[in-house]
Amino acid sequence: MHSPSWPSVRNLLFALPLATFTVACGGEGIEPDSPQAASPAVTDEAIGQTAQQITVEAPHTWRTNQPESIYASLGSSTNRTCFLSALGGNLQPAPGSLEWGMAGALMYAGEWKVFVSQTFNTALSTTVQCVTTAANRTAEVVWYNGQAAKLLGAVTADRRCFLTRIEGAGGFDSTSDYVRVWNDGLNWYLGGDLADEGGARAMCVDIPEDHGSWGWSTGASDKTVSLAYNPGGIACFLHSLGGNFNQNNYGDGVSVDYNAGTRTWEMNVSPYKRGGASCVK
Repeated sequence: MHSPSWPSVRNLLFALPLATFTVACGGEGIEPDSPQAASPAVTDEAIGQTAQQITVEAPHTWRTNQPESIYASLGSSTNRTCFLSALGGNLQPAPGSLEWGMAGALMYAGEWKVFVSQTFNTALSTTVQCVTTAANRTAEVVWYNGQAAKLLGAVTADRRCFLTRIEGAGGFDSTSDYVRVWNDGLNWYLGGDLADEGGARAMCVDIPEDHGSWGWSTGASDKTVSLAYNPGGIACFLHSLGGNFNQNNYGDGVSVDYNAGTRTWEMNVSPYKRGGASCVK
């Protein structure tokens, strides 16, 4: 597939379907941040909140197999930050088309939303999880295929950075395709390598304790990776994601889940995918 530059095409499309979000459970339509604000300067919110132990909330999953834009409100963004913990299904358009799909967490008008928006007729699912802090939360940053890595913010003792949403229009169709959040000891970045159009968004927030990071890629078989044991209060989110998201199956993807039977966080990776997760408290 070959199409014009994804950011320019996506910006044109974003203003149309997402400005008329349909609401699954009632409410008014929302309009996400404008295309002109897609790559904001990196600034920390002046919220006057110090880092403290967090509480992790229950996960929220949203999905559709129709060409539509839907969301569910997760409540106030005050003292709460939400990150991506799962993506599954299909991000692939018909050959030669300009169709696209996107899913994850969206902060708008003082609230967090979990949303799925696509122009396909295929299954697309996402799960978002929130933690009870907004300490020194940075602005959301977007990276698209072909761009240089984007700065999220400086490395500090408490800063943790994760993905918030994924966008695709031909990318994520190969095991070598990926997006990720990382730091080099000085700064946090969002970037990746995609063979076709797509991208991701991410932000950072202060959380006192780091409980480890894991990464895994799969071949023809799926894989469950044990993450942090949870004596209470640990939360785990995706910091990288990649592979061939081309199956019409909600469960075919990458997810971070809590196994109550073993009290352990796990990352589940479907065939020909790659995922990375970090745990914090």
